Amino acid sequence: MGANAGFLKKFDGLQMEADIVSNDLGPANIQKKHVANIKWTPAKATIGIGMGKEMYQIIKDAFDAKHKPFDGALHVADFNHKVQSSLNFTGGIMTEVTIPKMDGGSKDAAYFDVSWEAETVRWLKGDNSDIRGKIAPKQKAWLCSNFRFEMGGLPCSRVATIDSFTWKCGVTPDQIGIVREPTKHAAKVTIPDITVEVSMADYDAWAQAAKKWFVDGAHEEKDEMTGAIVFLNPNMKDEIGRITLENCGFKSFSRGALEANKEGIARFKVAFYCESMKFEINYADSAK
Repeated sequence: MGANAGFLKKFDGLQMEADIVSNDLGPANIQKKHVANIKWTPAKATIGIGMGKEMYQIIKDAFDAKHKPFDGALHVADFNHKVQSSLNFTGGIMTEVTIPKMDGGSKDAAYFDVSWEAETVRWLKGDNSDIRGKIAPKQKAWLCSNFRFEMGGLPCSRVATIDSFTWKCGVTPDQIGIVREPTKHAAKVTIPDITVEVSMADYDAWAQAAKKWFVDGAHEEKDEMTGAIVFLNPNMKDEIGRITLENCGFKSFSRGALEANKEGIARFKVAFYCESMKFEINYADSAK
């Protein structure tokens, strides 16, 4: 990539793996096994909202269906921050981006889980350079409770939680006889549903909108809504990023179970389908 994508909280994957085929032999009670294709397992990384601009652009382009294979490297350093080994990969395709559960009562730091597949992977000996010399984005404090939800004209100030969800893109390998490692290409994109829990204080307004959608038949394309999940600065005012939700509609509307003498806030749950999503980070705010 030629630029700093940021510090990862966790990384796994890009391991060697093979598809094995078996040949059954008639007289012998054994199977002969052979390697058919080799491949690299998907990379799985956990990264904060203060990711480098280049990593952000890769995720944004994937959401915008502008898939472009990317190259990169993971540097592993010792206690003195000297690079001991480097994992280099080419032909990366972003396959999953998971948004953590947003919960107004949470005290957890928020991170994105991202996955990608690569065409080639190579482990190289480190050059003993100091990773502290790399210019890396500063990590902005972002908690799972720092969010705002928007959906059409519905009252959303009492949305308490947004379930975790995962944007996905399939990958199709192009196996070529003389090449051991196939090229890979982006395929079908799967847009997840969005599920929220809302305080019963706003039940009437939401129930009326749900009745129009489910019962009165106002669920044509012209009735679909636009929404957003907004990531907020700790002051709960400044926007540091958002996921825009386009062409949304009710998928389910359910009132919570009734239970006598139960402590807690009564809530109802709503699920929306969504046709497309846009991923945006206000880099000036998220990285300062």
